Amino acid sequence: MSKVNKPTTPSALTPARLREARREMVEAGEAPRDLAVSDPALLRSWQRSQAAGLSPSGRTGTPHASAVQLAQARAQQHELVAHARPAMEFIHEQIRETDSIVLLSDAQGLLLDTLGDTSFANRAERVALRPGANWHEQWRGTNAIGTALAEQRPVVVHGSEHYLERNGFLTCAAAPIIDPAGALLGAIDISSDHRQFHRHTLGLVRSAARMIEHRLFETRHRDSLRLRIHKYREGIAGLTEGLLALSEDGWLIGANMAGLQLLGLARQDIAGLRIDAVFDTSVEALHGHSHASQGWPFELRLPDGSPLWVQVEAGRGGIDVTPEPAAPVIPAPLPDETERTVAECNGNLSEAARRLGISRTTLYRRLQR
Repeated sequence: MSKVNKPTTPSALTPARLREARREMVEAGEAPRDLAVSDPALLRSWQRSQAAGLSPSGRTGTPHASAVQLAQARAQQHELVAHARPAMEFIHEQIRETDSIVLLSDAQGLLLDTLGDTSFANRAERVALRPGANWHEQWRGTNAIGTALAEQRPVVVHGSEHYLERNGFLTCAAAPIIDPAGALLGAIDISSDHRQFHRHTLGLVRSAARMIEHRLFETRHRDSLRLRIHKYREGIAGLTEGLLALSEDGWLIGANMAGLQLLGLARQDIAGLRIDAVFDTSVEALHGHSHASQGWPFELRLPDGSPLWVQVEAGRGGIDVTPEPAAPVIPAPLPDETERTVAECNGNLSEAARRLGISRTTLYRRLQR
């Protein structure tokens, strides 16, 4: 599993030195030694930006989705957008009136949704921090959304760390959003004026990403055998719990990032491991433990001997956010069923119509016939 090696605070280099280092890299084509030592992740991002043909002081022909294209992208990512909005509103409450904006992108850097303070939102729009804009590194150079997607881990990009000089007034923190199958879905970001940098911002976006991943898991695997895991019993059902989904024969078919980290697994292990390779137990044994503990969390041991609390669930919970299908056609009850239902309701036609799943007008017609 990749480790987060990007500092969660601005670069140790001064803004003036960062600008000079970027100029040296562009003109001499060599990596500045002090940047390579102090922030190799930032250097990698600058090098990707340079390889994309971007000029720090230039303006690029950045693509922007039309209204139709944006609507199509949002429809394709309906599940992500639906689950992300509550998380966006939650973190916006924490940063209200700080001249900040919360952004959601898809895996290609296309901004799908934004929420923020009006005063900063108006300024942000001048650099296209609005739905439909694309903040992939290929188009915008080093920036929190594009770099979090490229590195696939949380990052902070502050002030002069941005590759394009015109974005230097921003400070941004972003975290990638990973779906239960281990695929990159997008990123959530907080952007504000560079003078508003706060160390807690990265923690907020990481928490928001975790909230979204949690809800995605619950939706995708609401009918699966699920394990809630944590190193503390009290952590079960909390924001930091790990989530695993198993097939009937014990294969790992889904997980959130917290679950993978608790087990020391990588995203590539999803669909490639059985539960007995993780806990030295079987699906049947898990059900047995759950029954013996009356559905409460119970303790299992990992191969290294460390304890982990586990709670087993099957086929419960999850919010379906897919567009509702057309209402099914309900066959008309037979006449005797209609009359019997009215009799059971003691002549209460409203209650009888409710039980039959029809309107009172339809019930009147049937009684008249």
